[in-house]
Amino acid sequence: MSSTRRTFLAGLGTATALASILATPALAATSTRRFSAVLGRKQVGETSVILTRIGNQVVAEVDAKLDVSILGLITFNYHLSSREVWRDGVLQELRSTTNNDGRAEYVNASRIDGGLQIDASGFQGVVAGNPATTSYFTADFMARPTWISTQTGKPLELTIRNAGAAMFNTSEGGLNCTKYSTSGPLKINLYYDSDFEWVGTNFRVAGRTANIAMTSRGQPFNAIWTG
Repeated sequence: MSSTRRTFLAGLGTATALASILATPALAATSTRRFSAVLGRKQVGETSVILTRIGNQVVAEVDAKLDVSILGLITFNYHLSSREVWRDGVLQELRSTTNNDGRAEYVNASRIDGGLQIDASGFQGVVAGNPATTSYFTADFMARPTWISTQTGKPLELTIRNAGAAMFNTSEGGLNCTKYSTSGPLKINLYYDSDFEWVGTNFRVAGRTANIAMTSRGQPFNAIWTG
């Protein structure tokens, strides 16, 4: 995979446990947030994040679809579908499948005594501690230096900096946000509004800016995340 494609895909951004959660949908608090993916001035895809809470468990379901052409040199189709189960802010399970322009990638991760056991296309092993994921849906992740790629399962050791106040354009217009910038194997900017709700992401690729911007907010994610 070229470095340009890898950079773009990096920015995008449970069976048993999920079955038990979904068995009682009337008790669930759920919110759906939608985003458009724009490269330069061209929309190239869309993403949805569904957050659901029952008791002390939160399920995050992410669906990202892309149809991208970059400068006529790189053309590819992409579809990621992932489900994460969290308990009291700690990742318990992660299941994902990705069609990466015809190449299958996957993540199967489960919490064990020693940490998070990962069997994935990009990593095999145990990650200790309380890692975040590249689903970005809570600003709590900004305090966690280790993130798990929902595409490949690879642990990413990042430096995360609060870059201060910034404006970010969404379907609601320009929003006053706090901007966070990551460095290391993943270089992106993440934007959280005045209520610290995630509203978008951007990063540089092939000399242009890629924007993942909110198009539909739904109910506050923070209320579901914190319970």
